[in-house]
Amino acid sequence: MKRPYVISAELDLPSYSEYVNRTAVGDFRETLDSDLQAMGHQTEWVESGELQYGVSRLIGATQVPVVSLDDRYGWPAAGQLGISRGVNVELNDVGYVRRAGYEPIARQFATIACLGREVVLADDVLFSGQMIVDITRKLAAHDVSVSGVICGVAIGEGAEKLAERGIDVQAVRYFPDGVADEICERDFALMPGAGRRIADESTNALYFDPDYGRPNAWASIPPGFEGDFCISSLERSARLLRPGLPARAVGGFLGYDDGGTIQESIAKRRGDLR
Repeated sequence: MKRPYVISAELDLPSYSEYVNRTAVGDFRETLDSDLQAMGHQTEWVESGELQYGVSRLIGATQVPVVSLDDRYGWPAAGQLGISRGVNVELNDVGYVRRAGYEPIARQFATIACLGREVVLADDVLFSGQMIVDITRKLAAHDVSVSGVICGVAIGEGAEKLAERGIDVQAVRYFPDGVADEICERDFALMPGAGRRIADESTNALYFDPDYGRPNAWASIPPGFEGDFCISSLERSARLLRPGLPARAVGGFLGYDDGGTIQESIAKRRGDLR
């Protein structure tokens, strides 16, 4: 039996309302799902409302200060960490970088240390668990312990890794036998926060673009499908995003012109691919 290819649905969240044509979200999801299934993936969607409500409920049940690693769902939290895996312009991993709009990483950890000697971390997805392990080590250097993790989606591998370190994991959805992949919906579009952050640059590298990203490694797109999937993803994005939206408002993306509207930027890249 195939492992599910899990997608966190999030483009209907209020944090995306200024960018997204809400009437186009259904078409975006339907055509994306069809493309992924045509590649042989067994898709399983996790709705935004389930994650938003479920994680909020779990957070409300803890007495320990909660630090959120996600800023889209509006979960109640005492603190925020804005870090993510980064790459260089050659798309090689460079460790962790700060997200756009956040302070340097060292300063963020110093701020979290002011919350107390114990915290719980909250995130949308727990995959390998390595980021949580690394954050735990960083906080330990500030004499802060991580007693638990609350997440929307937990994959067995990551949950087991944390359990071995005595960190309790509570999840809204749990996949004990693993998944083919787990991708956030925004990473299939030109959307704020989509892709991998490029270190020391104000740009991201998109998951689905074979020239300016790594669809095979980052989104489990099978070899031979990358070009057509990129074109389909660009066309979906053009329909999804509000007409006339300045490209700079959405964010900078490696290989994409941000001087005009986002539709103009998409059209130029689509023309290059054809």
